[in-house]
Amino acid sequence: MGRSLNSQPMDLLQEGAAILGLQLPYPVLDQFRIYLEELQRWNARVNLTGLKTDQDIVIKHFLDSLAVLPYLGDAASLADLGSGAGFPGLALKLIRPALTLTLVEARAKKAAFLQYLISLLKLEGVEVAQVHLTTSMAANWGPRFDAVITRAAFPLVRFLELAAPLLLPGGRALALKGPNLAEPELDAARKRCPSLGLGSLELQHYLLPLIGEPRLLVLARRN
Repeated sequence: MGRSLNSQPMDLLQEGAAILGLQLPYPVLDQFRIYLEELQRWNARVNLTGLKTDQDIVIKHFLDSLAVLPYLGDAASLADLGSGAGFPGLALKLIRPALTLTLVEARAKKAAFLQYLISLLKLEGVEVAQVHLTTSMAANWGPRFDAVITRAAFPLVRFLELAAPLLLPGGRALALKGPNLAEPELDAARKRCPSLGLGSLELQHYLLPLIGEPRLLVLARRN
């Protein structure tokens, strides 16, 4: 493991992706290389992420995002709520180019970065919605997505309230949470699910490739 973490960023990404059962072709690796370089360049002026080293960004942003891929199922459309610098939605788009993606980000500087990166990488089927999403807005937008995802951007109940009206029947709400999700937050979400038309919560535990840190994904399906 020590040898791995001394590798070049794209070697690290390839190695971590292989642990996840993914093969990244060269054009996709090159997109991730540009993503990393631009994130670091913008981060010097605009605070896009608290992670500063290439190694941390590759492992704790890129690979953490790609680890979610199996839980997306065959979703053809995805909304990423509170997308920030594009995690996990934009990273998932690079590995699954046919995915129709909407990145919802309220902060202008982060939305501008997303727009810039989408243009730079010439990505199709991606839109950035710079809005502070409310439940009434979500009700007007939906249902239109196979999956809605977020990564540490909302308390779990709030995320489910925003995600449920956006989801098509059978669609999935996916919340990436740290390993120490408070039991009261989980209990409140469990109680809220039936009134939102969501099935019971599924807890999926996984480890970050290369460093083995535990992560938790909370999944709920639209009835």
